[in-house]
Amino acid sequence: MSKRLCFPTTNNIAEYEACICGLESLIAVGAKKVEVFGDSMLVVSHIKGEWELKEEKLRPYLEYAKKLLFRFEEVTMKHMPRAQNQMADALATLASLWKKGDQKLTQPVILIRSRIPCYEGLIIAHLDLEDEMKWYEDIRRYLEVREYPQSANSRDRATIRRLATQFTLAGGQLYKRFFEGLLLLCVTKKQSEQIMEEVHVGVCGPHLNGRVLEGKILRLGYY
Repeated sequence: MSKRLCFPTTNNIAEYEACICGLESLIAVGAKKVEVFGDSMLVVSHIKGEWELKEEKLRPYLEYAKKLLFRFEEVTMKHMPRAQNQMADALATLASLWKKGDQKLTQPVILIRSRIPCYEGLIIAHLDLEDEMKWYEDIRRYLEVREYPQSANSRDRATIRRLATQFTLAGGQLYKRFFEGLLLLCVTKKQSEQIMEEVHVGVCGPHLNGRVLEGKILRLGYY
């Protein structure tokens, strides 16, 4: 998120405004345990009680920020060097460039990272979404409604809970958490056979051995 301040301000006030905007956003989405990173040593140290407040005009901000912190079950505040806070700088630049009066920038700005050419992601469009029993159904159901199979014993339930930490739901689809935050779409046995066929000899290129084929399917974003 970016927030443009349309009133006279100072750098320290802008830092407090940004911090409080983030806290309010976390409360709005129901976050309970949060980590707050900021490149303003002053704001972080004020809120943590490590530095004495000397500017009275900052007191309302500090008091409001502390009130917001009580809305969370657990809060960790960390100072991040400005050189490592490039995303915040980019968002601040975006807000400063938005100069259309009271008109709001309502469309989200989405940044994505691609590891493969865009056309290689079209395989999923050819897959048949059959009704076969999915190998990941127990995990998906646990993440969605916290329910176990009726026949599951205590050991089965523990296994499902452990496996569920490696997956996440997004848009009704189950994804496997992978390295560097990459998410892999979970597919059924029939879908995986079709993906292997197309990657091995079809639309995606030449014949590949097993290890190379596996690596390419992972890079395509399937699990």
